[in-house]
Amino acid sequence: MDDSLEPNPSAPSTLPPSAKLLLRAVYIMGIVLVLLFLGLAGGIIWKSTRKAGPRTEAPQLLDLALPGGTQVQSMVLDGDRLAVNAGTEIIVVDIRKNAVISRIATGAK
Repeated sequence: MDDSLEPNPSAPSTLPPSAKLLLRAVYIMGIVLVLLFLGLAGGIIWKSTRKAGPRTEAPQLLDLALPGGTQVQSMVLDGDRLAVNAGTEIIVVDIRKNAVISRIATGAK
């Protein structure tokens, strides 16, 4: 029998350098793929077992005490302040505290 077809473990590798480089790249990409898959599985498990965040409460209503039939002409938001133009007065509201800060009479009737 001819044993020349069986690989000889003591013989040096006969792969050219470019093939060795490609083989090394394949091993590295395989390791990266496995690590990414483990990270994905860990993220899914972490998100599914984590408690839900605190619930936000429903927004509260604020009564501006406008006379009947008054229409709001415009509103302007600046930071956490809201200016409501109701024609006869301008009402400034702090939207974080949900409170009327001031009422400014415009003199218009």
